[in-house]
Amino acid sequence: MTIKEKPGEHRRQIGTAIKLLPFLLSSLFSTKMTRGDWTQSIRPESKPDKVAVLQSFESSKEIGDRYGARVHGFIYPDQSGEYTFGITSDDQSKLFLSSDSDPKNKKLIAYTNEWTEVGNFNKYGTQKSKPIRLEGGKKYYIEALHRENTGGDHMSVGWVIPGKGSFTIVPGANLSPYPSGSKGRIAHEVWNDLVAPPIKGMPVITVTSLNDPTKPVPGGVRWFWNNHQSNLQKTKANNFDLCFLGDSITSGWPGDLMNMYFGKYKPANFGIGGDRAENVLFRLENGELQWTSPKVIILLLGTNNSGMNNPAEIALGVANVIRKLRGMLPDTKILLLAIFPSKDPDKNQKTNGANPYLAKMDDGKMVRYLDINAKFMNQDGKLRNDVMRDEVHLNRNGYIIWGENIAQTLDKMMK
Repeated sequence: MTIKEKPGEHRRQIGTAIKLLPFLLSSLFSTKMTRGDWTQSIRPESKPDKVAVLQSFESSKEIGDRYGARVHGFIYPDQSGEYTFGITSDDQSKLFLSSDSDPKNKKLIAYTNEWTEVGNFNKYGTQKSKPIRLEGGKKYYIEALHRENTGGDHMSVGWVIPGKGSFTIVPGANLSPYPSGSKGRIAHEVWNDLVAPPIKGMPVITVTSLNDPTKPVPGGVRWFWNNHQSNLQKTKANNFDLCFLGDSITSGWPGDLMNMYFGKYKPANFGIGGDRAENVLFRLENGELQWTSPKVIILLLGTNNSGMNNPAEIALGVANVIRKLRGMLPDTKILLLAIFPSKDPDKNQKTNGANPYLAKMDDGKMVRYLDINAKFMNQDGKLRNDVMRDEVHLNRNGYIIWGENIAQTLDKMMK
């Protein structure tokens, strides 16, 4: 039998490949992506491995490799007026400033996702803040986070004071340590690389399937890179308190329903159709949700692994995503949902086998497990005929059921 190609199909495929080429190249060669996530190296809730006293807002050079650091305290402008702040570092860094002395009011004002030369405040536009009006003599909380991978390392914060045109390093005379202490110094805290915290109930198994859900790889669907880039833009905007993370079941949320049920929490949808656990892991390791601070992440994942992995492997893949999230965002709670039922009995057999593993990951504090699957079923245990639009995807009524049955748990977690 001869298979005839549709007219123009060859040109269409070439065109699609050309459109995807920039994203493919960026994933292969981007310095930002290959440096990995560094936020897990800064763990303020734990005792730092090293503490040094700085005489200005400039850290020592060549401290070492693979560490995270924080410099935080108070800054005292000498005069009222507009100040521009800047940060330089090798590798990444981020600068926060509060509107007063309270750390709770801090806001991101400058950052760099790539290394810069010592003293170069102009390599990237994000390194410099907009002009910020400060009152002379008033005390403001300031914080810099810094990640070093390998090679040279440094971090410094400078300012352009009113009436001047160039950056100077903020001197110790305008600084004091947090939470208290005299002017003239500021503390530099260093954490050596920490692995993400262990996940309660994480399966201890050897993956025997050809597909390894613990190894991060990009999604194989044609829309993956476009959606990944869109999620990176959402990450950069960082204007959400609630994050939905998962596959097409998550990405399919009707916008009006999401706003009706979750609008008060400023939600953002990070679902990508076709994603398996290893694809979500890839996204997290390549920029998504880095530097964000959602209060809760709703995680629904594993359906697409059911065609390639056994129940324990599915759960292990989900557990690795949770572990990554806990390392990246230690203050963010995770609402882990039981994998939803489908019309495919083979999928159901595996996902039903995976859900008991997921249930064991509930630690009662930062990871909460919720099984709402019974709401999609009739009393006889069979899937209702009014909740699905195909074998695996919810229809509008299905999303209404989802929204209504997580609301109470979510409200408690968002407080």
